[in-house]
Amino acid sequence: MTQLSRRTILKAGVAGLAASTLPGIAFARAKDGQAALEKAAKEGRLYDAIVIGAGAAGLTAAISAIDNGAKNVALLEQKDRPDGNAIYALGSVCGWGSKRQISEGIKDTAEDFYKAMMHVSNGRADPALTRQYTNDIPAGLDWLQEVVGVKFGKVKRAPYPREFRVNKINGEGITGGAQLVQKLLALAKKRGVKFLWENRATRLLTDNKGGVIGVAVMTPEGRKAYFTKGGVTIATGGFSANPEMTDKYIGGWASRLAIRGSRSTTGANIALTLPLNAKMVNMDQFHAGPIIAETHVNPNEVLNSGYGIIVDARGKRFVDEKNTYVIKAKAAAQLTIENKAWAIVDSDCKVIDKMTKRFQRLNTKYYTANTIEELAKQINIAPAVLQKDVDDYNNAVKNGTLKQMNPPCSYPKPFPIAKAPFFAIPYEGGMTATFGGPLINPKAEVQSLEGKSIPGLYAAGNAAGGLFFRDYIGGAQLGGATVFGRIAGREMAARAKAAK
Repeated sequence: MTQLSRRTILKAGVAGLAASTLPGIAFARAKDGQAALEKAAKEGRLYDAIVIGAGAAGLTAAISAIDNGAKNVALLEQKDRPDGNAIYALGSVCGWGSKRQISEGIKDTAEDFYKAMMHVSNGRADPALTRQYTNDIPAGLDWLQEVVGVKFGKVKRAPYPREFRVNKINGEGITGGAQLVQKLLALAKKRGVKFLWENRATRLLTDNKGGVIGVAVMTPEGRKAYFTKGGVTIATGGFSANPEMTDKYIGGWASRLAIRGSRSTTGANIALTLPLNAKMVNMDQFHAGPIIAETHVNPNEVLNSGYGIIVDARGKRFVDEKNTYVIKAKAAAQLTIENKAWAIVDSDCKVIDKMTKRFQRLNTKYYTANTIEELAKQINIAPAVLQKDVDDYNNAVKNGTLKQMNPPCSYPKPFPIAKAPFFAIPYEGGMTATFGGPLINPKAEVQSLEGKSIPGLYAAGNAAGGLFFRDYIGGAQLGGATVFGRIAGREMAARAKAAK
């Protein structure tokens, strides 16, 4: 691995930067590049470590770098505040073996946890990354609680593969994800991380051997360049808010999904690392869920309740209601023109009271009526069409022929839609986060297409590829940000120390 000192950087500037790797800063002669680098050092633009993105992974990496000996760490964020997907997350961390879980009498093993992680990915997740997550998450959970100050609720049992592994963060009035980011931000400030807000990274800077030695940035004052001895960690999230990339890597239908998280996750992880020949993996994979885009209400509890039917804007069923909310969300975008659908349930639905109160609290429309005909009129569906769907469903429940419907309904314990009042709960398919990105190894080092680590380049959180495929256990995204953010920070600090 290439180690960097100030002398190395200056030499690299002569050999590698003179050909204008900095957009807007073209070095016509070698001595101009050397002068620019010397000026950067004098002006305090040379850091032990640089992190791009002030989300859960980026803040964790910056804190970890300092706690492992980095003297000065810069964190670049394109907005004037943290704005990653984590702040929108309900907020859980998937893990096993933490001190708190052990104290609650929860018994789990590394092998069982690893198998569960691989199971949800159909065996397609990177085994080495999954093993690293498995080995490191117990200490990661302890660190979040003891060092960062995160408060977790009592772990409750959930169906496999969640079991007793979903550690819910106490949001204390906000989402658990936002609470996590707030606590990480406070700790990073306390540790002395230098925050460079409204600094958008435009290009990674490399030496003549391809090692990453800095970042070209657009700031409110204009273009600048920052340099590093320990490396750069990409923690910008994925590309869920970039329609061009979702269309390119997933398909046109995916670009029509509503955005469930941040609008700042626009694919910087791809744009910054592709020019360095980084290996991209799992680019067509992402997590989806239902959402009402206008108010950001999540109706997943109704969709997972085991009650009612799902119909499109014309009142026709289009998906097996037994499917998970992830599949129902994707189906709304793939199988309906408008990416809009309705969950039709009756008053026996066990979650309807909780759901409607949430809709009311967040000023979100839903519809209710004493007859299916009246309900259909309210949602602009032909009453005869919706009534027939409900009648067909009820008859199939009575006759045990649900699986013969088109599409089939596979409820293991179906309930009729019979008790007034009836409810129509709207939803759209939404994209939560993409799973694809530059492949990392267990040291969080970005890998090239040649199968080698790119010196000085790291990635963590949803900016990195390889850990997730198809789906994940609830809380594993924040878990991945914790595990690989801590690793990236540690590796940058070690690299900076070795650069004399």
